[in-house]
Amino acid sequence: MRRLLVVALVSSVTLLGIPAGATAQPVSEAPPQADARSEVSPRAEAQPTLRWRACDVAETLRAQCAHLTVPRDWARADSGTYRIAVARIRAAVAPTRGVLLFNPGGPGVAGLDALNFVHGRLPKVVRDSYDVVAFDPRATGSSQPVLNNCRVAEPSLPATGPVDWEAVTEDYVGEMSEALQACLAVNKTTAASVGSWQVIRDIDQLRRALGAEKITFWGMSYGTTLGRAYAQQFPQRLQALILDGAITPTPAIGDYAREHIWDDATAIQTMLGAFGAKSQRAYWTVMRFLERGTLEVGNGRELTRWSVTLYLTNGAAYQSHWDDMRATLNVLYDAIRNSRTVTREQYERITTRPETGRSEDGSSPVFHFVNCSDMHDRPSVQVLAGAAEQAAKVGVTGMGLISLNEGIQCAGLPALGRSVPPLTTPLRLATPPIVINSVGDNRTPWLGARATANLFTGSSMVTYAGTQHVTYGGPSRCVNAAVTPYLLYGTVPARSVACPLEYP
Repeated sequence: MRRLLVVALVSSVTLLGIPAGATAQPVSEAPPQADARSEVSPRAEAQPTLRWRACDVAETLRAQCAHLTVPRDWARADSGTYRIAVARIRAAVAPTRGVLLFNPGGPGVAGLDALNFVHGRLPKVVRDSYDVVAFDPRATGSSQPVLNNCRVAEPSLPATGPVDWEAVTEDYVGEMSEALQACLAVNKTTAASVGSWQVIRDIDQLRRALGAEKITFWGMSYGTTLGRAYAQQFPQRLQALILDGAITPTPAIGDYAREHIWDDATAIQTMLGAFGAKSQRAYWTVMRFLERGTLEVGNGRELTRWSVTLYLTNGAAYQSHWDDMRATLNVLYDAIRNSRTVTREQYERITTRPETGRSEDGSSPVFHFVNCSDMHDRPSVQVLAGAAEQAAKVGVTGMGLISLNEGIQCAGLPALGRSVPPLTTPLRLATPPIVINSVGDNRTPWLGARATANLFTGSSMVTYAGTQHVTYGGPSRCVNAAVTPYLLYGTVPARSVACPLEYP
């Protein structure tokens, strides 16, 4: 559950300066945002229906499933329709507190796959009180449209020594541009119809089909963009709103790249601070060694600074992985100190990462097409190289690649579809939202979450002193104690709630 970056080397590293005066390349502006009523096609005005049945996939066996019909393009009456997969687990008590709809992030993470996990993560009193509803956003999971898989580029990187970031970036941007343009060509009829501008209107269609006057929405990671945009478009339709692992209210691809100048180093240092001096010494010994050499595995394979950095920054974002991170650091430290070869098992643990959307014949482009619809800026090579070089200086060399991967996700693509408008002026909801973020979250940095909270009048900002990305229902009893009464009784916590790190 995260803002998922589906590119070759860092499909599970996502999310999230530049020298003064750096600018992005200009692109065409998004079409003007019309009033919601004028955008809705006549077909969508009829009362939508859901025909519930027992789910037939393992991830949702406890739930009921249905399909929701939505327009392909909410701005065109003659655009045809898509089917959106929906599932729910009914409340155990009556009367219920209504509908709790969630999105687990991505773009590209299927809600139906996460339903049982999310339902189990909720306190029993909450899941007993709500109909918990999941949906697969457009082009994700079992929802239409079906996109053709594509191959994306991999960067050419020196295993050791200095990095010419401008040369690396120029080559990478060129290769990614070619790959994404080819991907767009084989998905040209659907690429512009999957962005969040369309999805928030699907959410409101789902609300109507559920017969709910209002919904409670729990957005996680990228899901916070959906929650924030839904609140802007349909503020009267929200009973409550939780933005958990919150993305900045003014998202831009260039900013995503710049965020990594500090956020990965912050996550690593927060985690190492919890581990203590021995692990800090191991970390710096390993990373300094990998600047000038590699760790051999055998059969021509080796661990480099790139793979080790990606592994550690991925793991730092989820506290349940911390013990594995500490154990791996000790293994690598021992291998260096005693001139030992890393085992094949250890190598595979470090280099194998979950790649949502990837298959033998390529990668689902939903991540790229959604983000490239939502955000229309296209940073220049100079901007991206500057961000990568600064990230490498603030942290370690490998962190420059993470910044670069954020910035190249729309290389070569035009502005797709309609962008969701940023939130730039304060918004008042009947029940103010809760915004939750960890101070060391390297998926969605804390400053972006704080900016989001500032733009919702009367909101509560709940901060966890760890790195956990998406926090409610996780390791912090303090966070859970702040959020659960909000869901049950509409009790908004204090304006600012500080929760200490709970580890081990």
